[in-house]
Amino acid sequence: MFDLIQIIYWLALSTWFGGVLFVAIAAPLIMRATRDSHLVLTNVLSVNLEGQHGTLLGGAIVGRIMSVVHRVELACAAALLVATIGQWIVLRPGGALLMPPIARAGLYLGAVALLVYEWRVAWPRMWRNRQEYVDHADEPDVANPALDRLNVDQSETAMVLAFRVALLLGMILFSAGIRQTNTILIPA
Repeated sequence: MFDLIQIIYWLALSTWFGGVLFVAIAAPLIMRATRDSHLVLTNVLSVNLEGQHGTLLGGAIVGRIMSVVHRVELACAAALLVATIGQWIVLRPGGALLMPPIARAGLYLGAVALLVYEWRVAWPRMWRNRQEYVDHADEPDVANPALDRLNVDQSETAMVLAFRVALLLGMILFSAGIRQTNTILIPA
């Protein structure tokens, strides 16, 4: 039973960490590549958006990636919760052995809180500001504040993503020593 719990735990944790790390690396590269391409989006006709077309396209690409990554992260978080509960039941940590599982649980809760915040609050707000910017591109009094809010939102989601990478890396580090110590060996 312990081996199955560990397989689920490590698959979920490594997949979650890998997905978040991928986005943390890929998103800035996508944004830079689309911005540097000096693209013109034919469905957005505005002089106010000059130079912003690549940023809008990059944001759309990253947004589509994130819609998939958020679902993968949620699945990994659910599997990790089940595996963590299984570890507590099987290992029954106590005394000095209690601190690493508590640290892992705290890091897990922090990562889940940031995931839910980004998924349910930050990304929807960012997309509303993006849409307001595009919808009012020919009205600088509306578009420019929306663009400012969009830039702040993008910085915030990048920071939330970086914190999630750090929390998941912390979980990996605190998971290195998980061992079943109460195994009874029966001689053959």
